Amino acid sequence: MKTALRIISLAVIVTSILLLSACQALFGPNIPTETQRATIGNPTRTLAPTATAVPTTKASSTPTSMPTLAITPSGPATCSVAPILPAVSAEVDKMIPDPSKSDWVIGSDTAEIVIYEYTDYQCQICASLALNLRQLQILYPDDVKIVLRYLPLTDEHDKATLAAQAAEAAGLQDKYWEMHDVLFSLQDEWISLSVTEFSTWLVDQTDELELDKVQFMADMTSDDTIQKIFDATQKSAETTLTTPPALFFNKTLYQDWVDLSSLFNMVQYYKLPENAFTECPEITIDENKQYTVTFTTEKGDIVFELYPQEAPMAVNNFIFLATQKWDDNNPFYRVVPGYLVQAGDTTGSGNGRPGYQFSIEVTPKLRFNQPGMLAMTADKNNMNGSQFFITYTSIPEFDGKFTIFGKVIEGLDVLQSLRPRDPYYDQVLLSPDILQTVIIEEN
Repeated sequence: MKTALRIISLAVIVTSILLLSACQALFGPNIPTETQRATIGNPTRTLAPTATAVPTTKASSTPTSMPTLAITPSGPATCSVAPILPAVSAEVDKMIPDPSKSDWVIGSDTAEIVIYEYTDYQCQICASLALNLRQLQILYPDDVKIVLRYLPLTDEHDKATLAAQAAEAAGLQDKYWEMHDVLFSLQDEWISLSVTEFSTWLVDQTDELELDKVQFMADMTSDDTIQKIFDATQKSAETTLTTPPALFFNKTLYQDWVDLSSLFNMVQYYKLPENAFTECPEITIDENKQYTVTFTTEKGDIVFELYPQEAPMAVNNFIFLATQKWDDNNPFYRVVPGYLVQAGDTTGSGNGRPGYQFSIEVTPKLRFNQPGMLAMTADKNNMNGSQFFITYTSIPEFDGKFTIFGKVIEGLDVLQSLRPRDPYYDQVLLSPDILQTVIIEEN
């Protein structure tokens, strides 16, 4: 079926002020897909360096002369344990009720990741989302549980309620998810039909699904079925959500791309605590020694010198993660030509953290005045984790805002050859180049 291209704006939940004020949204999808993608909400990220305009200057190894911005040295960095997953407030926990007998649920009872899907069978982006969620649950049968709830846009979708009734009727013959898949995967066949024509179309599906046709027709229009849809819709309305689709990972609102790769990355993010660290790394580097790092890729090697005296915490962190093979076989998930390359997130979602955080280290000695500067990606609270970026050009507006802890000394051409992809904005997202191994040398 056709992939919906429209983007649901934040107007989807403008009337959900109470919910949004208490809920932290996740923004994720940074992994490959070769088809155009649809989103829920308005994708933005807080973990990635951004600019109002992407520089187009060709990278050069010569430092750029520019006005000097005064930078106040940050002083010694501090490290603390930090949660990887967002906390859910009691208010949101109450607004998004736990799965109940009235919900349709697929997945293991012991699944740690519960995805709440508020949907409308006549909504086109809902179809893309629903079919990808079904594939996601198949990929993670023990980890992911899908909870489906109705949020029909009845003023615009004349067949949304009837479609839900058909799914419920099929459910009475233990074929709910089979009818769910038929309705969404064949949505193009019936979305333009009249209500009467759609009713006939629904009955025609009973043969393929091996349903008792007479029983199906009776159940689809029964008072019990109609009342169940009405009650379920009312419960959804109590959340203050107004427009489908709405998606929650463990009751945290998701506003991002709905392609399978993006949803896959979000599951990887929610599984990250299984492999993350529970304490800050011990300081093991010698600030008076020299450290070089080699990134191996299928396109060649990229070699960096590190700055242990100027950014000891960042260098120690990077070496620690390298010895733990944190970055091995992980993507250069964001590559913006003329601007920067971003990596260091094992989930590819843009949300990955190691389980701890440390403060920025800035000094007037180090500036973003040339290509190849290696720096930590900081969050909105100026805290670093595992994510890092490498510049393609001088970016003076970054001076004093991000921790520079190294520089490319060989392989700038390899860096420039990495496959362009911007998961934040690309409608067609190419598969990423992979950082195969990180090799540390101490002298």
